[in-house]
Amino acid sequence: MDENNQPIVTFPLQDKVAKQIIRDLASNQTHKVRFGQHAKQRMTERNVTIRQVFDVLKSANSYFTERPHLTPGGSWKCNLLGIAAGERIEVVIDLKECETEPNAYIVTVMVK
Repeated sequence: MDENNQPIVTFPLQDKVAKQIIRDLASNQTHKVRFGQHAKQRMTERNVTIRQVFDVLKSANSYFTERPHLTPGGSWKCNLLGIAAGERIEVVIDLKECETEPNAYIVTVMVK
């Protein structure tokens, strides 16, 4: 969404737009960021907190290790790598409904 809360329609989803959506969700609409069971298990195993994940999602210094690509289900999947609490953390994100009501599903979390 742009600053007037109008949907952003781009195809394919550009890196800059994807990062803008992710940062907005993590900063202003945390209720639209869901963690899958697999992600929760990996976070526990790897001692990664929810706050660290949100820090990676919000950071202007985080970057894509895998650019947004369309999945067979119609969502956009990407990998974002950043630093939180001194750890290099990579988050696999599935963005859904980017054109209307963006939301994010955290697939898994890795410590690099």
